[in-house]
Formats: sequence, C-alpha cells, structure tokens
Amino acid sequence: MKEYAIYQLENKEYDGFLLCLTYESILNYLKSIENEVMISESTGILLVDQLLITGNGRNRFIVCPFDHGTINIDAAESVSPKECYRKLSIQLLRQNYACLENSILTDQQRSKIQEEVVF
Repeated sequence: MKEYAIYQLENKEYDGFLLCLTYESILNYLKSIENEVMISESTGILLVDQLLITGNGRNRFIVCPFDHGTINIDAAESVSPKECYRKLSIQLLRQNYACLENSILTDQQRSKIQEEVVF
C-alpha cells in the first residue's frame, strides 16, 4: 500500500489533491510523490491533506506548488479548503480504512469516516 493517494483535479482552484495515508511526514515519501506522472509531467498547485499526520487542526491542509517533478515544500502554506475537499478525504479514508488503525484519529473521528460525515 502506498503512503498516499494522489488525484488530478479538474477545477481552477487546485491542480492536484494528495491525501497522506500514514502518520509519517510527507518528507519521508516526497521523492515517490514527485515521480507520479501528474507531478512529473506538469506544473500547478497541489492541495495536501495531512489529517493522519497533524490531526484536524489548522495545519491539516496545505498547498504547495509543483513544477515538472519538484514539489516546493518550502513554499507550502496552510489553507482552509472548501468542504468538497474534506468530503473527498473522507471518501478516500473510508476506502483505505485499514490505515486508520494506528492513526492519531479519535474513535469519534473514525466513526464519522465510516458514516461518511465530513469534519
């Protein structure tokens, strides 16, 4: 299983979406992400959900620019995205529920994921 799920987005707000599926820092698998076709063959803005790393706080979502195989982590900024991105995260986490077993999420948050309730 990969440490993340990555998707190309078809909107004008962000070009890609990355959901971290482990509690480890994104820096531990950054090279793998940079080798993904979407990142290596284009430029844009990547929305990253770090729920399993940081919890549901203000640093949960960050945006980073990427350019043909390089993600500029130094330019990362915290954001508060629209609810549709939180919903996407919940759907992806529900599909990858096994990764929540040893996560920092509370039982209540895990229940919300099972029930597809956005938080």
